[in-house]
Amino acid sequence: MSTAELEWADTLGESLAALAWRPAGDILYAGSADGSLNAYQHDGDWLFSTQAHEKGVTRVCPKPDGKYLATAGEDGRVGLVDARTGETVETLVRDDLWAEHLAWSADGNVLAGAAGHRIYVRNGTGKTDEWDGHPGSIGALAWARQGMRLASAANKGVYLWNIGSWDPVRVLSFPGAAVSLAWNARGTVLAAGTQDGYLYMRVQMRGSKPKLLTMSGHLGKVGLLQWHPQRERLATCGGNDVVIWDVDVKKGQGKAFPLRRHDRTVTVLAYSPDGCLLVSGDRAGRLCFWDGRGEVVWEMELGPEITALAWQPAGNHLAIGTVDGLIRLFSVVEKP
Repeated sequence: MSTAELEWADTLGESLAALAWRPAGDILYAGSADGSLNAYQHDGDWLFSTQAHEKGVTRVCPKPDGKYLATAGEDGRVGLVDARTGETVETLVRDDLWAEHLAWSADGNVLAGAAGHRIYVRNGTGKTDEWDGHPGSIGALAWARQGMRLASAANKGVYLWNIGSWDPVRVLSFPGAAVSLAWNARGTVLAAGTQDGYLYMRVQMRGSKPKLLTMSGHLGKVGLLQWHPQRERLATCGGNDVVIWDVDVKKGQGKAFPLRRHDRTVTVLAYSPDGCLLVSGDRAGRLCFWDGRGEVVWEMELGPEITALAWQPAGNHLAIGTVDGLIRLFSVVEKP
């Protein structure tokens, strides 16, 4: 049976907007609604605090090699800081709209960010290009783990980019606005969740054209998508329920089963690095650990709304942030 034990906690001045671990698992980064970026060593000792943005932090994204940290904020800025000191290295973007989305390619050579309907891409030489052809605001960005394939979501569609060419291909079309994107581990399935409660999947089947799947039934916007790290299984949220989709890539089919435990809207969702546990948290502060059979193996009430979570890369620690600015680090252990 899995359980979680509190190791340390700290309180910042504003709501926790983003949490992320350095890939080595030795530093935890926390971005707040007041624009501050804070870093903690694994044992909870404070490492640095810096004013990364004039307004709230929206994304904190460590580079895969752990050298730099990219941040995005409500002030329209995307910047790079030194991952160990917090010192500003470079400002990549200054937009007049919120910079809300940020993601490194798997090899860490390319950084993609988005503000409003514009997408910004910084290549390995440090050059940043801009493209503003999306029909409306960008709702999500996601890199495939193989190849230089970047997906972007906007109103009524999802676009696929081959980096080096500013000629995206529209690979999904639908009536609503996409608000979430996620690739499976092999890069063969691209999932998109929409504002009006639909889930779409583009399944690349061997020897044939991609198959498009449409799933309905969510009561709210499908803003959270999490692929299992090893299986063709997708966890989604669109309201109070977590829904698990087992995808048969060979047949281009998906089967769903809901996980019901939350009474309020689910706000955070993440698989552990080994895929043995799925964690979900909601607006009422309930935190649930689900096993592979869809059963709750541990839960607790944290009180305030859960706004951010991040698994340590090794998978034995979980950081939780709440709307009152509290950070908690739990150790996740197996008990007989």
